[in-house]
Amino acid sequence: MGNCLKCFQSSSEQTSAPGTIGSSTAPTCQNTSLESRYGGVSSTSHERNIYIDIPRDELLSPRSPLKNANNCDNKRSSFKKPVVMLNGNANAMGDIKTTVKESLEVSDNTLNQLFEKYKDPEEDMILSEGIERLCRDLDYLPDEFAILVLAWCLDASQMCRFTKVEFIEGLHKMRADTIETIHIRLEQTIEMLKVDAEMFKQLYRFTFRFGLEPDQRILSLDMAISLWKLVFTVFTPDLLSNWIHFLEQHPSIRGIPKDTWNMFLNFSEQCDIYNYDDTEAWPSLFDDFVDYEKSRLETIKEQQTTHDDDNNNDEQQSHQKIIAGIETS
Repeated sequence: MGNCLKCFQSSSEQTSAPGTIGSSTAPTCQNTSLESRYGGVSSTSHERNIYIDIPRDELLSPRSPLKNANNCDNKRSSFKKPVVMLNGNANAMGDIKTTVKESLEVSDNTLNQLFEKYKDPEEDMILSEGIERLCRDLDYLPDEFAILVLAWCLDASQMCRFTKVEFIEGLHKMRADTIETIHIRLEQTIEMLKVDAEMFKQLYRFTFRFGLEPDQRILSLDMAISLWKLVFTVFTPDLLSNWIHFLEQHPSIRGIPKDTWNMFLNFSEQCDIYNYDDTEAWPSLFDDFVDYEKSRLETIKEQQTTHDDDNNNDEQQSHQKIIAGIETS
């Protein structure tokens, strides 16, 4: 993405509606001051889901970013996942199985031709314009979650850029050498991300690195907010809108470091503002967020109480006027 936000930045609207938070205890993490840590930074087509058995390790090669982090699952496990036909056209189940089987044997020549189709005329890599054309051919918008997943599968080192090595090796790992099979693999991967917490964690951590400007170690706040909205597409934590609202109300928080980004996933899964323990080693920004939320909710409660009292007083006055009118008559 770098300075080219249009390629990957989420276009979802910013929200500030309050939400509730899950509960549990907090893990440990280094605590630092808010000022020192955050002070600054230098196919829309109709689809039909058809389920077939595909061994998981046929989709994921040993070096793939989709591989389980612990690398200890050496068993072949088959499971049902949807294969999406781009136009909803499939003459028979046999045709689909044949297509998937053949797609496992990727062609170097085809991959090179595919790269040449999208590469920049001046650079030996796919840049913004080529990525936009690739997105159109895949029937996705550049800011869709699937394109973030594609960047992760290719292990892309920078936004708005796929190097030749990233593109060729990444598609080899995905076992895809055509637009149709890339689309199928992305849809399968998205389905797995919905149910595999460890896989989602790997994508989540990749997203921080992917969003960094070259030679930077802190994610700008605007970029962090955009990427939080994007990466949580498959499921949205209850507190996400409150968290984003808090960040937007505090412009002095100009950057998000890696530690805070990574810990937010744990925080969103485990914490409730009413049982949050500020003695635990969470990043101090979470302490500030919880204090802000408690104060905000208390203010809302007081305003509601005042509103109810005013309504009661109005009702009593109206009732008294009615009685006074009856007595006068």
